[in-house]
Formats: sequence, structure tokens, C-alpha cells
Amino acid sequence: MSTKKIALAWLIGLALAGCATTMSDEDKANAARVRITNDREIARGCAFIGMASGASSDALQWKAAWLGGDVAVITMETQEAAYKTAEVFRCAGG
Repeated sequence: MSTKKIALAWLIGLALAGCATTMSDEDKANAARVRITNDREIARGCAFIGMASGASSDALQWKAAWLGGDVAVITMETQEAAYKTAEVFRCAGG
């Protein structure tokens, strides 16, 4: 992945982190469908669509759903702050 794509993904993630938005029921349902894992095999054959990060699993799920993903593979985790960064994939048709 290019440096520009990574930088853009981080920029989007930071912008989302700064937005305080009320989620609709549909947004909540979409976020709940995002599977968070550290097992790369689950995303094998899926389309990579971006990076997401969050201080909680809920935030990570919401951001991954916003990108259009249904699987988030955690790539880094900071123990002290419990801040997660994940690669987001679309595995289901759609």
C-alpha cells in the first residue's frame, strides 16, 4: 500500500474521531455487523478498503462500517491507551 493511501486513511480516521455525530439505527446495525479480529485468515480473499482506528471496539466498528467494511483486522494495539488500528475489508457481496 502506498504512503499516500495510508496517510489518507489516517486523515479520514482522524476526521471521524473529531466528529460527534448521533448514529441512526441503520448505522448502529451496520456497525454491529463488523467483525473485529486479529486473525488475518478471516479476511483472506476479501477486498481491502482502508484503515480505521478507535479507542474502543464500538468506535472501530463504526468507522469500519462507515468505510463500507464488514471485517476489521487489528494490526496494532497500544496497551496503555487501548487504542486499536485495523485494516478494513469487505468480505460479503455488496
